[in-house]
Amino acid sequence: MTGTSLVDQAIDKLPGVFYLFSEHMEIVRWNAGLAAATGIPESAISGMGPLDFIDAADHASVNRAIGRALSQGEATVEARLLSSGEASAPHLFTARLLVSGGTRYIVGHGVDLSDRTEAETALRESEARLRSFIDNTTEGVYSFEPQSPVPVHLPAEEQIERFYDGCIVDCNRAMAAMYGLDDEKQLIGLTLEEAHGSRDDPANLAFLRQVIESGYRVANVESREVDANGRTVWFANSVVGVIEDGALVRVWGSQTDITERKEAEQRLRLSASVFENTHEGVIIMDRDWRIIDVNPAFLRITGFDRADVVGRNSRAFRTGDQDDEFFLRMRQHLRDSGVWRGEVWNRRKDGSVYPQQLTISSVISDSGALTHYVVVFSDITQLKRSQEQLEFLAHNDVLTKLPNRVLLQERLRHAVTQVVRRGDHLVVVCLDLDRFKNINDSLGHSRGDELLAAVGEALTEALRADDTVARVGGDEFVLLFEGIAEADGAARIGDKLLTLFERPFTVDAREIRLTASMGICVCPRDGTDADELLRNAEAAMYRAKEAGRNNYHFYTERLTREAHRRLTLINDMRRGLEHDEFSLVFQPQIALASESIVGMEALLRWSHPEHAQVSPAEFIPLAEDSGLIHPIGRWVLMTACEQARRWLDGGFAFGKVAVNVAGPQIQLGTLANEVNAALEASGLPARYLELEVTESFIMQQADSAISQLQALRERGITLAIDDFGTGYSSLSYLKSLPVQKLKLDKSFVRDIPADSNDMAISAAVVAMAGSLGLTVIAEGVETPAQRDFLREQGCSEVQGFLYGRPAPAEHWPGAFG
Repeated sequence: MTGTSLVDQAIDKLPGVFYLFSEHMEIVRWNAGLAAATGIPESAISGMGPLDFIDAADHASVNRAIGRALSQGEATVEARLLSSGEASAPHLFTARLLVSGGTRYIVGHGVDLSDRTEAETALRESEARLRSFIDNTTEGVYSFEPQSPVPVHLPAEEQIERFYDGCIVDCNRAMAAMYGLDDEKQLIGLTLEEAHGSRDDPANLAFLRQVIESGYRVANVESREVDANGRTVWFANSVVGVIEDGALVRVWGSQTDITERKEAEQRLRLSASVFENTHEGVIIMDRDWRIIDVNPAFLRITGFDRADVVGRNSRAFRTGDQDDEFFLRMRQHLRDSGVWRGEVWNRRKDGSVYPQQLTISSVISDSGALTHYVVVFSDITQLKRSQEQLEFLAHNDVLTKLPNRVLLQERLRHAVTQVVRRGDHLVVVCLDLDRFKNINDSLGHSRGDELLAAVGEALTEALRADDTVARVGGDEFVLLFEGIAEADGAARIGDKLLTLFERPFTVDAREIRLTASMGICVCPRDGTDADELLRNAEAAMYRAKEAGRNNYHFYTERLTREAHRRLTLINDMRRGLEHDEFSLVFQPQIALASESIVGMEALLRWSHPEHAQVSPAEFIPLAEDSGLIHPIGRWVLMTACEQARRWLDGGFAFGKVAVNVAGPQIQLGTLANEVNAALEASGLPARYLELEVTESFIMQQADSAISQLQALRERGITLAIDDFGTGYSSLSYLKSLPVQKLKLDKSFVRDIPADSNDMAISAAVVAMAGSLGLTVIAEGVETPAQRDFLREQGCSEVQGFLYGRPAPAEHWPGAFG
């Protein structure tokens, strides 16, 4: 087959209506689509003119378009085709100038617009989708407003002068990228002169005159500009002006970066084949799938050079995303119908994979033999991205990117089934920001949105990876906590969330304090239906608001009362620190060999103004959960060191002062600094201080604990493991810890000598400690029999009611003087 006949057949395969006519208005080439659309036999088309196929009402506009194409190189026009002599569906025609052999030709291509109305209606239905398209399209889109309306009857020079006083009020990311900028905000607010260059630039003036002379309605007007990097860029511009009462109030525009195309046009020969001008990639292959030719669009889309592909079999460019079975089905379909359409994944030269909308057509000779394949494809990356974004928006909140109610319902239903299967608990929290409307009104909705996003981010960071936080309303969030072992763990979750809102949020360099009201329900106790759980949590949230806001309520009244007490005690502890409600009492530690005092343990007490003495077993866990353990722990350490210094100055031989250190104090990583500060401020030598750390926390935070404890021991401080035997220490870890003492928990001492198991455990701990070179002190010693047994086993020290109950500091010098 000759090259000419091959091109003819390729033209026949082009979708829509195609024809080529000379400047003398005589058609010289056409495709089968023209005959099919007009009902005119192909044998009768030769010699006809382009207007012979157009409804008479559209002749004037088509003539103008042909004139523009001849003078400007390209034009578009809408017109109705004649079909069997009657006006038929509207078409969008594109006319391009082609010069060959000194003769000018017009290449015409028409696309059926029958479905346009339906598409426009669908577009209007979703402003969000339109904005998403604008933000993601590769075309630059912008809106420009003059400082004041510009009467269109003014001379062009005066209109241009007033243009330069206006500014860009909106644009998309693609627009900014075309100018070499990273963010569209860098363009918004710029005047025309700041964005496009001097008002004396001839190119800018010519472009603006063209826009004005067109009545502010131009399409595909080319302009040449310089981007932020000093690079010359070419744009194809379409501009539509909004004119009200005879004055221009706004300009909408779009532009496409055609720099590559303009540079390519300089190299193209005027005699280039028609198919080289299409925007779709085109591949022509022989019957064995060997590539004969490709068009420039193919090279642009794929990044390949012509030499990379011509002569090679198309199989060499498969990505592996489609298996052999896929291609077998494709070829079978081609054999059966002569055409295959679908989506495939293909690979560019740089290795990146992208989606294609592909059409493969078989070329059949006059004898009926398969001779070639013509492939036409488009890069649909942007379409895929838009589809993915729509899928994301269907399940996520646009503002915060958190799951929305739809995705929350899915996760909640799944979580409920897991609770039934595992037998644990699911905690559902409905959280509503208090008086957010007032804050929103004062900040403005834009800053209010930023604040909501900041809250969503803070909640997400506070949760575990498997937990869920969703935004289900304006200022309402729902949180799911899965795998909670005990229902009572819900109270700790509520405390943690309230603590989160104690810190201010920062929006636009301004600190804003928020509070939240929360409703909490627990599955399966409060229900096993997703909708029921949400209703219960929401009902509890409203009760929290009714109770004064800035708190949480449980769906059950019993837990609500307990949670209220927890919250009250946490708030009272804060006040107690400020009003000196905390105090220390001391209990002696005795050396069994000499029956002399070797230490005084500092024990924290809280005298509540309403509840009298609150048990440390109740308020210390609350302090740890709420973070108050840090200021309380610093106060205990400082107060104990100051008291020991006074005893030392008074001549009381107390041995060492023992201070309990909570796990969170080590976790913060500042314990060594706090101890050093207390010693320096009080003047107490380090050898008089002993720190007791709980066994379980050391094992959980072994690496962090060892490094901090090692620094304290090097300072000369004695270190002890508190409540030894109640945790899960391993001997390998124990011998690596920088401790000198083990404190045998009172639970193993209480029933000595009645319980043989406790006696065996206590004896084993003492023996093990001795083999490791550690001192053992037993707490909870209340009887001589307990003391005697421990002495027989080799226990070094004891502590308990047998030698004295905890008492204020001033009691002990006289008691042991």
